[in-house]
Amino acid sequence: MPIRLLPLSAIAALLYLVLGGAIPVPRAAAQDALESTIEAAITRLNIPPARLTFYREIGRVGDDAAVVVFLEVVNSDTNTPYPGVIDWLYVNRINETWTAAAPGDEDYRAAARLLSDALSEQADAFDREVRTQAEPGRVAEADLLDYEQPFPDGAYGTITRSTNLHGTGKIDFDLTGREVSASKDGTIVFAGDSSTVQTYHSGAWWYWNTVIIEHGAFQYSLYGHLAPGSIPTWIKDACGAPSLTPTCRVAVHAGDVIGLEGSTGNSTNPHLHAEFGQGYGVVPYLDVHDGDADGMRDEVVLAGYIYGEHNVGLNGSPPDEVAAWTYLTVVQSRID
Repeated sequence: MPIRLLPLSAIAALLYLVLGGAIPVPRAAAQDALESTIEAAITRLNIPPARLTFYREIGRVGDDAAVVVFLEVVNSDTNTPYPGVIDWLYVNRINETWTAAAPGDEDYRAAARLLSDALSEQADAFDREVRTQAEPGRVAEADLLDYEQPFPDGAYGTITRSTNLHGTGKIDFDLTGREVSASKDGTIVFAGDSSTVQTYHSGAWWYWNTVIIEHGAFQYSLYGHLAPGSIPTWIKDACGAPSLTPTCRVAVHAGDVIGLEGSTGNSTNPHLHAEFGQGYGVVPYLDVHDGDADGMRDEVVLAGYIYGEHNVGLNGSPPDEVAAWTYLTVVQSRID
């Protein structure tokens, strides 16, 4: 009598019953699948020929259901990473299949929501370890205490996230008016307001409109998510178009209006993102969302950013008090 072999599907069904409804996936095979998914995702990000940068993994954290891969953005010409820029790649295990979502992907925010609270906290902690930090003592304490609110005298702002939640040197304001003003005398070194795209769903932060001001050695402030076309002409004419080698040097005084509150880039609603730190940079990303609607997605979008963040005092409130401002705290800019 010939021997009849059971089909693989029947064998799998028997194993399912014998093992109480659970078919173990070999750990080695699952790890191989994870590595293949991560490699394919990074390769996809680095393929475009016009790319001036590439992604390089510097670490990861994860559990059985998800992994967060930390990617530094590297200058293709110099092979050096842009300081302070760390992007996250989310890799989730759904129905035994690993799926990756990178910054700029339409499902990026949805992928982030699949992480457990514990893994999210672990990822935040790892990010703080690898991201460029402020160097203690580099700036005199007195120089961190004389900043003003980033909106005109007499105007009000409501705190939606202060530094105790948003991270060192970062504050979100919902402005009563729309005018954004310089927090301190200095020199504008970057100004861009051509983006019209809101990209919260995809995490494509580089579509935000920003102004960056230098206030002295290792002292910078950034004003982000500005409304399209809202930076005053006197600033844009003097600065010219954003460039990877900025030549913008425009004197500005505390209280000067430098733009209007908006919701460009990685934002859900109109607000002002103010940030303070020891360095700034300009990094090129691809126009994956075709922000200028010309059908070309391999063009470059230049994003200004700050790194080495430090807390500052605002309107006479010391840094620790500013950091402790809670959600919906209302603050008023100084009236001289």
